[in-house]
Amino acid sequence: MLHEVAAGDLEPAHICNPLRKLFRRVTILTGNIEAIDLATRSVTIAYGSEALRRELPYDHLILALGSETNYSSIPGVAENAMGIKSLGDATLLRAAVIAMLESASLEIDAERRKRMLTFVVAGGGFAGVETIGAINDLARESLPHYGRINSREVRVVLIHGGKVILPELGEALGLYAEEKLRKRQVDIKLGARVTAYADGVVHCDDGESIPAGTLVWAAGVSPSPILKSLPFELSKGRVVVNSTLEGSGLPGCMGSR
Repeated sequence: MLHEVAAGDLEPAHICNPLRKLFRRVTILTGNIEAIDLATRSVTIAYGSEALRRELPYDHLILALGSETNYSSIPGVAENAMGIKSLGDATLLRAAVIAMLESASLEIDAERRKRMLTFVVAGGGFAGVETIGAINDLARESLPHYGRINSREVRVVLIHGGKVILPELGEALGLYAEEKLRKRQVDIKLGARVTAYADGVVHCDDGESIPAGTLVWAAGVSPSPILKSLPFELSKGRVVVNSTLEGSGLPGCMGSR
């Protein structure tokens, strides 16, 4: 539901609850995992503004570390693109779209104005499609408040490397979603991938360059890098588990699916 926060349809408090409210009988420690020692059965965390460290012993360990955005080492993307994986990302994205409309309403240079009013999302999965729809709605529905911007100046582009968006749902539903997005004035580039994002320009492997002040990266994730430091059997960076979700040869240590 992050895209709905980005579009302003929902407030952050509508889609989340404090952990301490949800888990009243659970001790909650907020920090970053520094190390996991399977031999001594302990986890080291760093917490607080001073990054204090504490070692936590365990009897059973459940690995549910989530994933991180995978920028695929594409030049300029990690440094300049926006993400859509957290409430903070959604809030920043909404602010960025509005800021671009504000700036464009005052800009007299045609090329700069064009770049400000072009919004690109890379990735045609669930996150990318939901986000492009949210940006499109937010930008176009905000235009009445910016009388100097013509609706034809706004360009919203979805870039997807596959032949059909939403591949998780099958071709028929992907084509249906594509049709609906195009009717809402969303440009969709299929069979193309971003190769660089530099100086406010999105470069694609089909040769097209798109001047865009906003690029949102929703083109993939990778497992937590912490897993690489553990003696687990991995498949595509993820822990291989048995039928009870237990790590192979490591009793008391479980993964999540």
